[in-house]
Amino acid sequence: MAHAAASISFTSRQNPVTAPRFDLTDLSFSVPGRDILHPLSLTLEPGRIHGLIGPNGSGKSTLVKMLARQLAPSGGSLRFDGMSLAHWRDRDFARNVAYMPQFTPPAEGMSVRELVALGRFPWHGTLGRFTTEDGEHVERAIARTNLGAFADRAVDTLSGGERQKVWLALMLAQTTRCILLDEPTSALDVAHEAAMLALVRETCLERGVTVVVVLHDINLAARNCDDIIALRAGRLVAQGPVEAIMQPEVLGEIYGVPMGVLPHPTRGGTIGYML
Repeated sequence: MAHAAASISFTSRQNPVTAPRFDLTDLSFSVPGRDILHPLSLTLEPGRIHGLIGPNGSGKSTLVKMLARQLAPSGGSLRFDGMSLAHWRDRDFARNVAYMPQFTPPAEGMSVRELVALGRFPWHGTLGRFTTEDGEHVERAIARTNLGAFADRAVDTLSGGERQKVWLALMLAQTTRCILLDEPTSALDVAHEAAMLALVRETCLERGVTVVVVLHDINLAARNCDDIIALRAGRLVAQGPVEAIMQPEVLGEIYGVPMGVLPHPTRGGTIGYML
């Protein structure tokens, strides 16, 4: 299926007077001899879960890394709360944006509680004092992710899925206004996958946190996200609320194969499938 000349865009039901959390204008990323992400423009609104989907190699992780300031854009502009990312001080940015990479680094010799406590670092700094309030945030994050039984275990002795939960707890302890997740459910079974995304949604609703989450499963995105951003071959091909994206012609344009949808038998909404 050929790419559309322009991306498919749908209006979100977000209050139009609310300033965007992220504002991207002609944002791109290239390496010598290859354009990984072609110029794209979009806004990410506060208090919503934005699902980032698309085939392998579509530029999803690259985009999230730019939002997290792990990669510098090759072109265009990228603003957070109206200010260029380049102008944010590192500590201030870390107080506002938490990032879980697709492959989390090892935590050699660290216990679960010690790693989660790193989420408070932006708030007290290298020479600052770890306060009672910091400790409360850490213990609350451990409890919310059901890691109490593992709190004193070495992180590197845990399963891949358990380690991902520890990193999510770190991000919750960080108490930011935005959470960026690059395939956070890749090492989880179905039950833990559902539990993690339910916790992300609760956090979004309770604290008005903006979430950007990379997911491979369109039905998982439809179930847990408010809006969907779809990339293919480094180009933005569709964006909008879930119900607008879950249409056969739109899904076909995203994945390049014929797609169909049918009503979910119990919970409402639709399920996408390949024809």
